[in-house]
Amino acid sequence: MMSTPDKVVPFSPAPIKPPSGGTLQITPVPGLSPEAIQGLETSYPGTLTNEMRSLLQTTCGLTAAEFGTVDFTSRWHPDESINVFRPCLTLAIDDQGRRWIAETSRPRGLPGPVWCVLTEPGVAIYESDDLGGFLGTLDETARRGRLSRWLRTLDQEARAVWARRQTLAQESYRSCREDPKLCGWLAELPFDAHVYDLRARSAGHGWPYGLGGPDGRLYRCGRLPVFAVSASPSPSRWAQHMAQVAARGEMLPPAVARSLAA
Repeated sequence: MMSTPDKVVPFSPAPIKPPSGGTLQITPVPGLSPEAIQGLETSYPGTLTNEMRSLLQTTCGLTAAEFGTVDFTSRWHPDESINVFRPCLTLAIDDQGRRWIAETSRPRGLPGPVWCVLTEPGVAIYESDDLGGFLGTLDETARRGRLSRWLRTLDQEARAVWARRQTLAQESYRSCREDPKLCGWLAELPFDAHVYDLRARSAGHGWPYGLGGPDGRLYRCGRLPVFAVSASPSPSRWAQHMAQVAARGEMLPPAVARSLAA
């Protein structure tokens, strides 16, 4: 059951499933009372901003045939398993197992960016800047009857990212090396790490988090859309180099040492 303005009642484990077949319809779930929203703070991942509170008062989610349940409360879906995205809100897990998540680290505004995380191939697609953009896209594709086409396009983009994973990593590494603010982060990565820089790319592109395999490690430069994937927890470039220097008893001129650290 949902809240009414004058009382707080328990959250439903999931909203009613939308009817199957026919024209796609998006059905909003009723909003929450201020008391219920206040009670949500203890379990809400990340920052519950004023803008998100306003949205929750209007609606705490929606349902859509062919897509499933979109949740704004973090109560209906499991927590996101990829640690570099946390804190985040799991918005939906659609009928094909795609996970839709929105980061919740911003101090103001709606959660974002929004990512579509696919498992086959293991690619995360940058879907929109924030929750508002995601809902706008979902509403537009639903009204035009293009939801299935939109989802197929995401699958195609994920396969394209996976097919170009080596080239994209090389291009991203070059762009990151040209940014002095990222040089220290690059130096801390394992030798086998593949870097993916999404800062200059439009929404709809992503990075192949599955490249490292089931035991791989994922890295992120702060909250920037800059990621790295490593197949093993090998030492960083700088740490491994210094270990070799120590083993050989070599001393490097300061200028050489600074260039390697960069």
